Amino acid sequence: MKHAYRWARPLLAALFLFLGLRAHAQQFWRPFRPGLIYTYADPTPSSSPKAHTLRVDSAYATAAGDSIYAFNRLLRLATSATTQAYYYRSRNNLFGARMRWRPGTAEYFLETNAEMLNTASATSLRLLPRMPVGSTWNASTQPALTATLSSRVLGAVGGVPDSVVTITLSNGQVIRLSRQRGLLEGPQWLGLAATGSASVPSWVAGKEPQPFAQSPYYPLALFAMQPGDELGYVWDPFYLTAFQCSNGVVLRRFLSRMQTADSLVITFQEQMRSVTYGYPGCGTPGTITRPAELKRWAFSLRNGKSPQFPALPLLTGEYIFGPLISSGGTLLMGMGIFDYATGGSATSCPTPVQLRYQRVYGNQTGIPAGGYLPGLDYLSWQQAFGVTSAATPGINGLGDLQTNDVGLRYVRRLLPGAATYTCGSPVAFAGLLATRAEQAAAIASLAPNPAAETATLTLAQPVRPGHTLRLTDALGRPVWSTPVATGQTAVAVPLAGQPAGLYLLHLNGPDGTAASWKLVHE
Repeated sequence: MKHAYRWARPLLAALFLFLGLRAHAQQFWRPFRPGLIYTYADPTPSSSPKAHTLRVDSAYATAAGDSIYAFNRLLRLATSATTQAYYYRSRNNLFGARMRWRPGTAEYFLETNAEMLNTASATSLRLLPRMPVGSTWNASTQPALTATLSSRVLGAVGGVPDSVVTITLSNGQVIRLSRQRGLLEGPQWLGLAATGSASVPSWVAGKEPQPFAQSPYYPLALFAMQPGDELGYVWDPFYLTAFQCSNGVVLRRFLSRMQTADSLVITFQEQMRSVTYGYPGCGTPGTITRPAELKRWAFSLRNGKSPQFPALPLLTGEYIFGPLISSGGTLLMGMGIFDYATGGSATSCPTPVQLRYQRVYGNQTGIPAGGYLPGLDYLSWQQAFGVTSAATPGINGLGDLQTNDVGLRYVRRLLPGAATYTCGSPVAFAGLLATRAEQAAAIASLAPNPAAETATLTLAQPVRPGHTLRLTDALGRPVWSTPVATGQTAVAVPLAGQPAGLYLLHLNGPDGTAASWKLVHE
C-alpha cells in the first residue's frame, strides 16, 4: 500500500495541477479584467500622440446569474451637429458601458447605453473568442451583424508569447483579443453600423494592462524628486487688460521624502518673487520677494489621491466636482496620457510623457443643459504632471509641471551615480531660497578675513534704523557690540587684545532679521 501510494501521490498532484490550470484558463479571454488600467493609443491625435485609459471599476451579478462588469463613467465629447462641441456626463466608456459574462457559455458581451446624442439605441456586441477558427455567429441585433472568428495565432503581446484571435464583423470592423491581455483592438465608443466602418476609428492597445501600482498614475512614478532637487517655475497670469501687470518666478527646493506602506510625503521650501509693472491700472510698480515657506505634498499609495492635487489620479474623461466658480458648477477631468517625444512640450524643459487635466464649466451659453465647456482665457485652468521614465531619468518624474498659470522652466536634480541633471537657466531664480551664507554675502562683505587687529564690514545698502552689530566667540559668548548708525555703510570691528581663533559677527535688525559672518582672528 505504501508503495502504491508513493506512485499515486504524484499522479494526484498532476491531476490537481491540470484541473487547476484548466480552471485558471477560464479566467482568460475576457476583454477586460477588474483592477487593471487599460491604455489605448489615439488613432487620430489632434496635436500630439495621446492615449485613452479606462478600467472596470465595479462588478455585480444579475438575478439570472450573469456577471456584470461596469466601466468607469466619464465626460464624453458630444458629436451633435446642431451645436458646438462640448462635454457631457456619460455611462459609456471607449468600448461600452459594461461587460457581461454568461456562465457556462464562454461568451462575453460588450454593451452600450442608449444616449440621445451619440447612441440612438442600446448596443450589445457578442464575442466568442473560444470558438474554432472559421466559426460564425450572430454578434448584434441592433444593428444586425454577424461575426466570424477569422484567425487564432500565437504572437508576442507586450513582449510575451500569447494567443490572439481576430473577430471580423460583417460590416468590416475588426475586434482583436489576447488570451491573457484582453481587448487589443476595437471600434471607438463601440460604434457599430450595419454596413461600413470608415467613420469609426479603431483604437489599439498601447501597452499591456497594468495594476495601479505599475501604471503612470502611481505617485511614485509621478513624484520622483529627491532631497536637494530644485524646480523653478514661471508665474505668468492672464489679464483682461491690454497690459501685463505682473509676473514672477517660483523656486522649490525639496527637503525630505518619506514613504510608508500606503503613503508618500514630500516636504519642500518654496519662495516666490513677483514684479509689478507701472502700466495703467496695475498698481504700484516694484519687486516683492515673499518669505520662504515650508510646504508638503501627501499621496495615498493605495488610490493615488492627494489633498494638494485633487485631480489625481483621474483616468481619461473621469471627473470630480471642482470649486463652484460659475452658477453651473465646475468639474475637473482627466485628459489622458500625452507623449511629447516626437516634438513639443508643455514646458521649456522637455518632459515626453505627461498626465494632463483640465477644468470644465457648466451652464455656458450656446450648449444644452448638462453640458460642460473648457474655460477660456483666465478660466482655462489646466494641470500637467511628468511621468517617470527609465530611459530619461532627468526630465521625468518631476511631479507638477504646470498648474494653471505656473509652469516649469528650470530643473536641477541629482541622479543615481552622483550625476547632476540641469535643464533651463537658474539666473531668474537667483537669491531665492538662499542659504545663510549666500544671504549674508548679499548683505555685506567682511575684510580682511583673517584679520590681525581690525576687520571692516561693508554693507551693500545703507543701514536702516535700529540695527546692532555684535561679535561673539566660537562658544557664543559676547565679545563686543555696537549700534549701527542709520545710513552707515561701513563698520570697523576691533579685534586687538582678543585671543586668536574663530569669531562670529552678527547683524541684527529691529524686525528680528539677522545675518552672520565667520571671522578668523590671527
